[in-house]
Amino acid sequence: MLLCLPALAYTADDIEWADSATKSGTLGWGATLAMDTYVIKAEDFNTDGFVSISITSNNQVKAISPVRVGESLTYRDTENGNDVKVVVDSVTLNIDPWTGNMKDPKAAIKVYKRAYPKMKIEITTDKDPATYDPRLTGSSIVTATIKIKNEGDAKAFNMDVEIDPCGMEQTSGKLKYSYTDVKEDDVLEPIVVKFKVSEYWDQTKVDFKVTTSSRDINNQIHTNEGKKTLTIEPVVELIITKSIPKEIYMDRSVYVTVSVYNKGLYSVSSATVTDTLNQYFELQDNANLETTVSLAPGETKSDLLKYTMKPVKTGKNTPPATIATFTAPDGKVRTFKSITSEVTVNGPNIVLTKTISPSSVNPGKEATVTVKVENQGNRDASVITSETLPSSVSFVSGNLEFKEVLKGGKSSTYSYVIRTKEAGEIKLPATAATFIDMEGFKGERISNMPVLSVVDPQAQGSASLADDPKTDTSGGTSGSTPSTDSTDPSDERVQPGFEASLMIFVLGCAFAVIRRREKQ
Repeated sequence: MLLCLPALAYTADDIEWADSATKSGTLGWGATLAMDTYVIKAEDFNTDGFVSISITSNNQVKAISPVRVGESLTYRDTENGNDVKVVVDSVTLNIDPWTGNMKDPKAAIKVYKRAYPKMKIEITTDKDPATYDPRLTGSSIVTATIKIKNEGDAKAFNMDVEIDPCGMEQTSGKLKYSYTDVKEDDVLEPIVVKFKVSEYWDQTKVDFKVTTSSRDINNQIHTNEGKKTLTIEPVVELIITKSIPKEIYMDRSVYVTVSVYNKGLYSVSSATVTDTLNQYFELQDNANLETTVSLAPGETKSDLLKYTMKPVKTGKNTPPATIATFTAPDGKVRTFKSITSEVTVNGPNIVLTKTISPSSVNPGKEATVTVKVENQGNRDASVITSETLPSSVSFVSGNLEFKEVLKGGKSSTYSYVIRTKEAGEIKLPATAATFIDMEGFKGERISNMPVLSVVDPQAQGSASLADDPKTDTSGGTSGSTPSTDSTDPSDERVQPGFEASLMIFVLGCAFAVIRRREKQ
């Protein structure tokens, strides 16, 4: 039995070498191969098949010797234990048959380091996956089996095995085991230990660890670690059940109930339970969507929330989860949610979109109104629309109504032409629609109200003329026009007031033209 073997207590013959070479190469006369602090050199060759190998470290020759194929040169590092071995695999002399001299001889070598022990640690538990629940009798004890194998290339001495149960209470086995030695490829007898699962208020992942510490022949310590991650369920969990049909029709109300179950070891006081609606539904009564409840372990409160809602929009959607929160003894707020599932609201969904082109015209000109009727739902519906024209326009041509069975997901358009009468902003009345489907669901819809701008170009021109800074109603010229000095009494002069009279005459003519167009 070997205990705490000192570094000087072993010889080169006691060394276990690594199974694989650390370095290899082919050396000619004087060639070298470096490995860590060592330099391996082919010093010389002879015709008997020997190659002289030297091992140098820090510019000091540590070992030198002639070596033949299959032989080796070993250096035992008594100071640090960095032992090294050089093995000659082949020697090629290339002897000239005429002269008997060697020509470019070479030696193929491999360099090995001293081997070390290395432990492979495998941890298995009685559950796979390793999930434990302290609330369940058969799931509150962890049974762990530890298997250790020396996968290194050398024997381990004085090995200790230490178990870290991550805070769990030990119920069987020990937390520390010791072994005198573990040879290469040795497999230890499995270690079986049992622990009681710790309690947490949140689902928690913990690492069950096993560490080995052993010494090699040079008394150096080698540490290896293995771990197994365990998932521990919380001591209290609120299970929230929200009842809602998977399919709903547009004209039907839905009765929703919410129940809460305390799946836990401890009571829960003053838990707040809150529900919400999404944009697909509206609340039909004045029911409260929030309440407070206390629950003993294993207790269920049924119909804790109950209310009626009605669809306002078709399509697939996922109603929000019901949420329950409470403050645990550790002062932290815990939150639980109900399982959400997709709900389909069936029925037609009629959408009207009204546009006008062009959006700006002159008095007496025409514009085209287009109405898009779209069924965004998933059921067919019979749709009838009606139009209302403002008094400031007249109907020219086209369709003023729509009567059609519109399939779900489809759309249709119709249009008509109107003529404007006078200048101004015209807000077109909304298109109204009524619909009914095969289930008897019916309703009304209205469109948006686009605006048509009617602009009088003559009035615009007059306004522009009046606002032009280059026009001086006093008969003078603007400052940007060069003046001409003249004292000739025969120069023509504009009689004061003539420009104003001319402006009145022009406006009168323009008004007469507009009235004539209106009569036509």
